[in-house]
Amino acid sequence: MKLKFKWFLPALLVSLHGFQPMQAWAESDTFLKLVRDPSAQRTFTNRVVQEVKSWSSQQSPVNAVQLSDTRLAFNLSPRHPVLRQKLAEMLKAQIRTEGHPQDLELAYNRLLNLAPRDEKLRLQLSQLLYRKHGKASVEQIKRSHTLLNDAFNRWDEQKYDLSLGYFKEAALPGSSEFNTLLAMHLRDRGRVAEAQAQLKAMTGQPDYLFMRAGLAERMNQAEKILLGEPAPEAKIGAQIELGQYTEAEAIWKKLPQSAMKHWWRAKFLEKQARYHEAAVEYQGYYRLKWEKQFPDLVPVVYKVQLEDINSLDLVALKFRTSSELLKQVNEGLNQDWLETYRMVVVPMPRHGFSWPTVGYVSSHFGYRLHPIRATWRLHEGIDIETFEGIPASAAIPGRVVQRGYDKECGNMVRLQHEPQLQTVYCHGEKLLVSQSQSVARSQALMITGNTGASASNHLHFGVRLQGQYTDPMDWL
Repeated sequence: MKLKFKWFLPALLVSLHGFQPMQAWAESDTFLKLVRDPSAQRTFTNRVVQEVKSWSSQQSPVNAVQLSDTRLAFNLSPRHPVLRQKLAEMLKAQIRTEGHPQDLELAYNRLLNLAPRDEKLRLQLSQLLYRKHGKASVEQIKRSHTLLNDAFNRWDEQKYDLSLGYFKEAALPGSSEFNTLLAMHLRDRGRVAEAQAQLKAMTGQPDYLFMRAGLAERMNQAEKILLGEPAPEAKIGAQIELGQYTEAEAIWKKLPQSAMKHWWRAKFLEKQARYHEAAVEYQGYYRLKWEKQFPDLVPVVYKVQLEDINSLDLVALKFRTSSELLKQVNEGLNQDWLETYRMVVVPMPRHGFSWPTVGYVSSHFGYRLHPIRATWRLHEGIDIETFEGIPASAAIPGRVVQRGYDKECGNMVRLQHEPQLQTVYCHGEKLLVSQSQSVARSQALMITGNTGASASNHLHFGVRLQGQYTDPMDWL
């Protein structure tokens, strides 16, 4: 994967006009055509299923086009047992053990998204975590993850100076990942020279997805823009990039109401850890610019996490959508990496369930590295951060088979649907349904809250099939 530097400056300057590389538009158009035409989607899926069965029986080398088609068919039909199994087989066949350990980490993360209970994969991934930080010891890496957890928590509380102190302590000498995280947050506080020095000190170290080099390039281009006489909206983008929020706010407040005004305000809020407000602005941006074009897609705002390893491709797989569509919808996103704890708008196809509440997704289904114990654990649902007082509703019609308090889930409701299918709703402030009650789709079940093992006002939403939790993104 290569960072497309040649696109960056034009994208930053004219992203408000919808500039995107032609290839990205072409690939996302294929995805959209299949979403919009169920008949074409069925024909495409049937063809791909027959091709992957043939590939498997012949034990042929993995063909790039066939892999791309299988991935696309899986995104559209993620509960199809053949597609999931054969896509995993193709990804396994592509794994190479040489090269930088984060490349292998990405491959294992893709596979674990398809097979989250594969203990062998989980063990292999856990071992990799200690190879990508130079010569640091296991104890040092565990300590750094604990410090990163503290850093992100303090950042969320807008205690920026305290947070930067934790990021500095966490930045191991041989870890490109940890040092780039520090540089990103120094930049976001306007300390650009320090951020640039931090990146320069890592020259010669492996740079996964060109993220470190890309961050340096973004800052350099933003500085060049501000040396000239840019148009107001190009100036806003450069100022927000460099942490000059007061200057940027003075400009965007004067802009007329538009999709891009929502976008710049979202970026302004997000960089200051005002994520709820930013999510509202991102939805406003999408509603004005993309909703009419993409009526068959659901726009989800996602806050990128450490377990995404900054990979746009991995985020696209987790949401069963197209990485090129992500680039098309998110202004100026023309690289293959994402910044940790930054937000992206994710248009995803519908798979049958209604979204159970309004907010932004802060944690995905799958294995997450525990920030204190530095061990991997399966997160058996998705977390949707909500404002206080927002209800959570039934994803499909069902019957209440459990309601009450649980020390982990807090106030919770479990619904029975088909004989082997349940949905679970956790951490409510107040329950609105009674035991054995029948509920309709989108009927309110609870007021979301912060009860049980929870650190914020959010809904944990789980889907249980045949007694085992499965990825909600296969159903939403």
